[in-house]
Amino acid sequence: MKSNTKSAASDLGFPVAATRSTTRVSGRDPVADAAGVATALFPSISIDTRPTAVALVDKGRWQDAIAAAVLAGNPLHTPILLSDGGSLPDATSGVLGTLKPKGQPLAKGAQVILVGDKPPAPDNFKSGRIHGGDPYSTAAAVDSFQTAITGRPTPTVIVASADEGAYAMPAAAWSARSGNPVLFVTRNAVPAVTAKAIEQHSKPSIILLGPPTVVSTAVEKKLGQLGSVTRVQGTQPNPVSNAAEFARSKQVWGADHPGRNYSLASVDRPADAAAAADLGSNGVFAPLLLTDKADAMPPALENYLLDVQPGFENGDPSEAVYNRVWILGDQGVVSTAVQTRIDELTELVPVDRSATATTPQTPPATPKKSTAPKKPSTTKPKTTAPKAKPKKK
Repeated sequence: MKSNTKSAASDLGFPVAATRSTTRVSGRDPVADAAGVATALFPSISIDTRPTAVALVDKGRWQDAIAAAVLAGNPLHTPILLSDGGSLPDATSGVLGTLKPKGQPLAKGAQVILVGDKPPAPDNFKSGRIHGGDPYSTAAAVDSFQTAITGRPTPTVIVASADEGAYAMPAAAWSARSGNPVLFVTRNAVPAVTAKAIEQHSKPSIILLGPPTVVSTAVEKKLGQLGSVTRVQGTQPNPVSNAAEFARSKQVWGADHPGRNYSLASVDRPADAAAAADLGSNGVFAPLLLTDKADAMPPALENYLLDVQPGFENGDPSEAVYNRVWILGDQGVVSTAVQTRIDELTELVPVDRSATATTPQTPPATPKKSTAPKKPSTTKPKTTAPKAKPKKK
């Protein structure tokens, strides 16, 4: 971009592409978001920056994207791309050609791991398939595959709703981060395939995601016969609050203090869980937060970001920690106005009497001693009022 162009900044994408504390992946759909995040995390400019394998999931089965999230963490670190049923969108096929997966020795050299029965095997790549005709059997099959890869079942599993994508989405990032599989239930029943999968973990700790209106207390009681259940739910009856509490909970992320990356997606695009899973591991380790409005900041999201806003003391930001938010989707999902507000809430701010940061300077030379007697000072000392901390809305 040439400097003699008045629109140079906007042509470069600012402030939509990035601000001080936000990075936007401006996909018009989850397929584009998944492709963009995969490229950001695996630039593939050398063999060392290429993944060993990628996971391919049907965009119409958001449950499979959440179940596949565990593959994005240790030990496979497979970025997740999306198919359109039995065909490959251009964004997916193009990125797959860029990534050129090297082949995963732990998966018999597979370059592409097909999750579910719909994604097609791409030409010129070695593929392996994790079969599953429905969300429950696919999730159980992914769990079994991951157990075979790691050599042992995990002591913890995550259980989420197969019916309410907005309440299940946050499980994806944590599954990638923790290595714990995600299994699915309905509001009022534990499918037999899910119960059998949980039994393979020998009375595990079960993290149940969502309120009783999404997964009933009867299901919670049934799960209690299979392991020790801890329900994580929001303080308000909506998925935005639910996601914030999942990030905050000590049972999972424990993100109740500054110094983190986050991802942000819309409740209306549950397949963005694929991109969020990649960001949950692979050096980013970002809890997934949610919004249910494109043009307004939900109170639960704003209050959470205020709680974890980073600050510095004594006028010195040099040893402070920072927050960053990866926004998934274009301005139809999160407007530039909301992005700007998020940037304000993640800004590093002074939290004590030193209202502005100080710039290091060369110490002044020591003045020569005067032999004249000192006169009493008549100047009154100045006082500085502490800066008020922003209130929650």
